[in-house]
Amino acid sequence: MADVAPPAPIQSNLPSGDWNGGLEPEPQPKGSSLGRYLAAIKRFRWLVLLLMALGAAGGVAATRFIEPAYEVQATILLEQGNSVNGGQDRGPVRAEELLQASGWQDLLRSYAIADPVVTNLGLFITPKVDRDSILFRGFQVEQQRLRPGDYTLRVTGNRYRLTLEPEVGVDSGVVGDSIGRTVGFQWQPAAAALSAAREVAFNVQTPREASRAIIKKLSMSLTPGSSFLFLNLSGPNAQRTAATLNAWVEQFVAVATLYKKQNVVQVAGILEGQREYAAQELAAAEAALEGFRVRTVTEPSERQTVQPGLEMTNSPVFENYFRDRIAAESYRRDRESLERLLKGYGGGAAITREAVLSIPAVNADPAADNLRRALDEQSTRELELRRLRESYTDEYQRVKDAQAALAALKDITVPRALEAYLTQLRLREQALLATIEQSSKDLRSIPTRTIEEQRLKRQVEVAAQVYGNLNMKAAEAKLAEASTVPDVRILDPAVAPLSPTRNTAPVIIAAAIGASLALGLALAILLDQLDKRFRYPEQATDDLGLYVLGVVPVIAGKRNKRRGAQPPQVVEAFRTVRMNVRYAADPARPLALTITSPGPNDGKSLISSNLALSFAEAGLRTLLIDGDIRRGELADTFGVPSRPGLVEYLEGTALIVEVLTPVASHANLTLVPSGVRRRRAPELLATPRLSQLITQMAAEFDVVIVDSPPLGAGFDAFALATATGNMALVLRAGVSDRKMAAAKMATVDTLPIRVMGAILNGITLTGVYQYYSYYQEYESIDEPTERLPRNRRDEVAQPALPGAGDVA
Repeated sequence: MADVAPPAPIQSNLPSGDWNGGLEPEPQPKGSSLGRYLAAIKRFRWLVLLLMALGAAGGVAATRFIEPAYEVQATILLEQGNSVNGGQDRGPVRAEELLQASGWQDLLRSYAIADPVVTNLGLFITPKVDRDSILFRGFQVEQQRLRPGDYTLRVTGNRYRLTLEPEVGVDSGVVGDSIGRTVGFQWQPAAAALSAAREVAFNVQTPREASRAIIKKLSMSLTPGSSFLFLNLSGPNAQRTAATLNAWVEQFVAVATLYKKQNVVQVAGILEGQREYAAQELAAAEAALEGFRVRTVTEPSERQTVQPGLEMTNSPVFENYFRDRIAAESYRRDRESLERLLKGYGGGAAITREAVLSIPAVNADPAADNLRRALDEQSTRELELRRLRESYTDEYQRVKDAQAALAALKDITVPRALEAYLTQLRLREQALLATIEQSSKDLRSIPTRTIEEQRLKRQVEVAAQVYGNLNMKAAEAKLAEASTVPDVRILDPAVAPLSPTRNTAPVIIAAAIGASLALGLALAILLDQLDKRFRYPEQATDDLGLYVLGVVPVIAGKRNKRRGAQPPQVVEAFRTVRMNVRYAADPARPLALTITSPGPNDGKSLISSNLALSFAEAGLRTLLIDGDIRRGELADTFGVPSRPGLVEYLEGTALIVEVLTPVASHANLTLVPSGVRRRRAPELLATPRLSQLITQMAAEFDVVIVDSPPLGAGFDAFALATATGNMALVLRAGVSDRKMAAAKMATVDTLPIRVMGAILNGITLTGVYQYYSYYQEYESIDEPTERLPRNRRDEVAQPALPGAGDVA
């Protein structure tokens, strides 16, 4: 064969890289992201289990340090004052609704509620040991002198020593005396109680800080339109938490009741002042009338005669004259009183609501409506400011706004309304005086005593009427003050639960296990993402852009009988690879293929030899060339001499016929061993003799398969693949370096090499690879031939070709 000139390379109109066997490659099955995650978790299952065990141990340890939480609930009913007819059915004196529904939540969180509860229950002190709580009954502090911190009380014999951490002595004395006076304590425990306690550790904080801490723990919910306010409070001690919440809602109801009564009490006070003033005016009017009659009893009078049961009436002029004089006198007195108030305001005195309303004209005259409204608004602003100061300081913005609004009322609105009403009184007085002057011309003949007596009688009547009205309203106000009910009441008090509602041991342990499980799963997925080795089919198709020619499972052996596939699975895998290679090759060219891998131990020699055996079993004349002239061992695999081989032929020291070694166990398989090891052997792969050898062998054999060194071993694989024109890349799961493969494939793209695809090796047919397996029940077997009658022997089908059961 050495004398035969090698044929010229077969040319084609299509570039080798564009040929796809005439068909579009079928889409390769891809494992879903979920499947890949499950595979990663399965691979790192021991890490996940270890983290779960550590999490469970940590949860058990945490139960000793995390206190259980008890949650208690209470319900408050809000009495919404929405009466029909716009509130017209209310009594003459009745307190309006104190707050809107949403305002109750702000009041519940105010220090007006929190501070008394904290002080009364001693919540600002926390003993380190619960059994020491009995020592702190009646414990109080002076907030101006209080030094908060961690304290330790040590009792030695009949003496004690109080220290502030870290070991700062603050007080000492005899057991039974008052303890901690220098740091603001008001504490005198019984000597009998301290005799058994050798060391007591406790923490003291300011009541305001304790109030702030409890307010943060207090949660409440109010459904819009509902009258039920639900409160929740949690704490480490069930009994103490329930007592705290009950004291909280009781203090809330007490404060709400107090604020509710303040409005009624204020109105009652004003009416009482007006009633007393009216009583004094009535007494003065009656005394003046009586004194006048005593003085004039002996003097002649012009009284009309009286019929039994009736008094004679005077002329209309007489009646109008005295009515006008009385009205003018009333206007004058009211005007002078109001002018004195206004003058006093100019001197620095404040205009009070009680002083203005004590003047009768202001209460009865419709023209004084603006003044009365201004005074009512001033009173409302003062009440609102007092409420705000209960919860906030003067630096709070709402307090500043309330002060500014009140100052505007006192300094501008009320004085202006008072001046406007005075102007009306002056105009009325002047008009009446003009009328009286005109009427006096008609009454000059009426004696002065008669006029004076009528005036005094009219004053008594007016004063009696005013006093009667004010007396009735004052009585109604007293009744309203006594019968006022709060807008809120306790519907359901808090009850201490028997078991913790949060931070229970099972919940803590389960949370720790869940967190460690999540951490383990995340770590497994992260390690899988950072893994540079090949593991999933999409890494070949998507990352490297290779068509998957087939998947070779892990071959069962002595060490991996459980994980390895059985021979039928392996046979079917190589049959699939053989079919894909045949139909992926250019039919216009001989089938010559170089099989390589990114690095060593990827199983390329196993794939090459078994693929060659599969072609030989199919009846094709197959030539297997061991192109790994550095470490090739195919000669040992098939039990043939390793010399002469490819190196000797390329050197010219051996003929083709000498290096072609038929494999005795497979009639259609011929092997070209690698030959002798030479330092300069890789240089021989760059000579024209390699291309001539491949071309000539492709013409004599149906299939030529070249087993090459790894791509990372040097340029050998590139030279061999360039000679054959086709290359298949072997990727072994868990072994092949994807980064190495991508770098080397970038070099392959610059050479006249057509990459048919990738052969995945060492695959466990589970998870994302489960659809690459084959049904065991469809294994091909040799059916035994039974002896049949002579007339039916011609109907018996010929036995099938032997299977590749001997594939290595």
